[in-house]
Amino acid sequence: MTVALTSRRASDVRVIGLISLAHGSSHFFHMILPPMFPWLKAEFGFSYAELGLLMTIFFVVSCIVQAASGFLVDRIGARPVLFAGVGLLALAALTYSQSNGYAMLVLGAVIAGCGNGIFHPVDYTLINHKISPSNLPYAYSMHGVTGYLGWAAAPAFMVGIAELSDWRIAFLSASCLEALVLLVLWLNRGRLVDNVQARRADSDAQAQASAIS
Repeated sequence: MTVALTSRRASDVRVIGLISLAHGSSHFFHMILPPMFPWLKAEFGFSYAELGLLMTIFFVVSCIVQAASGFLVDRIGARPVLFAGVGLLALAALTYSQSNGYAMLVLGAVIAGCGNGIFHPVDYTLINHKISPSNLPYAYSMHGVTGYLGWAAAPAFMVGIAELSDWRIAFLSASCLEALVLLVLWLNRGRLVDNVQARRADSDAQAQASAIS
């Protein structure tokens, strides 16, 4: 009994770590663009209003995708959607790094918004179905904390690299960092499988029980 409990706790810790890593990386990408505004303004002559519009585009797209991605998670499972989201964030930073004008920055913001929008449906699905009930409070706490850490890390990371090299290398480094996160998730993909059929069966059972009561 003790061995089984210890094994279950260890499994929960690993899954919480993976989900928290992914969530932290999504919040990191919330903040990779604003610290680069001075460099982008100097490079292209954009106004701060134009640069600020990029963040509006990012969050509007994120909102739309977040509402839609829940249905996708229910249909195909959380893991492939998670991998797609992390991959899109890496692609967005790569797009930023190669930008030659406003249109490419807008494209990068749209791609980043699509990648960012999947995380909460994915994260909460995995937490609720992969973590034992006794460890759910810790899972949600770590999920929130790593989001804040992602926000805090991005400006220091981006500005530090831009000061040492330039803004394109900073975005390219962010893309490489997210690709590394994707690699870690892929290597641990067996721990991120959620049984779609089982979730549907549980949902149907709960609906029937509610109808009977």
